Amino acid sequence: MITKDITLPSYEELTVQEVNISTPYLRAGAFHLGKMCENQNNEYMLCRKEENDPRKCINEGKEVTACALNFFRQIKNSCLEEFNQYANCLDKSSKDFEYRHCRNTQAVFDKCVLDNFGIERPDFGYFCRPKVHQTTRPKPEETPIEFPGATEPIPPPPPPGSKAAYGTRFHFIQ
Repeated sequence: MITKDITLPSYEELTVQEVNISTPYLRAGAFHLGKMCENQNNEYMLCRKEENDPRKCINEGKEVTACALNFFRQIKNSCLEEFNQYANCLDKSSKDFEYRHCRNTQAVFDKCVLDNFGIERPDFGYFCRPKVHQTTRPKPEETPIEFPGATEPIPPPPPPGSKAAYGTRFHFIQ
């Protein structure tokens, strides 16, 4: 729920140049983009997890977007023809942009990115592995959540072997 105490960021703070690119092109550059912008993306995700408030991570999100824009600009300057062929193959070869039909054009694009940027295509499962991210951002202070008017907690159960407070339900046995 939003109350008058919550401040929302202005449109000027939220406005950045968007990555205006279609699905086949995003899928074609996804692995190299993820590798190139890994640090910015991990910083943003760590901020979102620690802060529990997306408003506090706007600058980190802007850095991720800027990195993606920079990546696609570099691809446009260096590997445009290979990138277009690979994205076109992904677009035309299957209805759900499967990679398996385009391994030849993928290899040509991967070689171009390796030669020009030194970024090798990550192996299968690279982005699924747990990694430790080092950050310079200070860890936020944890504040306990208070619920005014909440009921008292349930008392702990009696230790095993003690007599029941109100007798037993098997009264006929005694």
